[in-house]
Amino acid sequence: MKDRNTVIESGMLEMYLLGLLPDEQVTALEIMLAEDTILAKKYAEIEQDFENVSLENAIQPPNFIKEDLFAAIKEEYTDVKTLPKEVSTQETIKKPLNFMWIAASLAAIFMVSTLWMFTQWNSTQDDLQVTQQELNTIKTQIANLEGNLKDSQLLAAVVKDPNTVQYALKGNDKIPNGFATAYINHIDKSAIVNAQKLPALPVDKTYQMWGDVDGEMINMGIIDKSKDVVVLQYIDKATSLNITIEPAGGSDHATVEELVTNVYL
Repeated sequence: MKDRNTVIESGMLEMYLLGLLPDEQVTALEIMLAEDTILAKKYAEIEQDFENVSLENAIQPPNFIKEDLFAAIKEEYTDVKTLPKEVSTQETIKKPLNFMWIAASLAAIFMVSTLWMFTQWNSTQDDLQVTQQELNTIKTQIANLEGNLKDSQLLAAVVKDPNTVQYALKGNDKIPNGFATAYINHIDKSAIVNAQKLPALPVDKTYQMWGDVDGEMINMGIIDKSKDVVVLQYIDKATSLNITIEPAGGSDHATVEELVTNVYL
């Protein structure tokens, strides 16, 4: 038998409730319902949901329908009881059969209505999932906008500070049209870079900045091009800024042959 989550997601509980589950699966599901309290609780919730939907969407039929239905049923029984003796047995049996046809018709109507509600319920579930996905997308977009706003505010604050020194890093032959701008504040000991004009890299590569201190390349951080402004590690006594292309995730040591731009401080 399938596990609990598979049973719930496959719609077996709804099919069981509607009497549509194949006979060979009914027994196994009933055993699971008897042994699994969580699954039994889920089934009870579904059953309650169907009941609520039925009540919320119930349409009150005109009074004459109820009256005519009971009148027809009463007539069927009356006709059977008052048949003349000369009426054949076959004719006597025919009247109750008419009543059975009425009951069968009502059952069919109920089944069609139930199937319709089941379809509507599934459609509602799909709509809720789509709505949730759209909501998540909107939340992501808002988060990105908030991040961009904070980046812009940070850049404005850094540029406005008179102690901030701006450095232009022009690309070499590896990225001839590439360009980045670094902002270094030796008083606040802060460093940020705007690398939006650096060309895009394959997904398995990234830009990384290094500060040269006495000939040693010290990691300042990975440059995330998805951000307008990247905050880097300030390196005291650095004599130059250097950007290299490294494997995704960055490197512990600079790949000097992949140097794409640098500037002396």
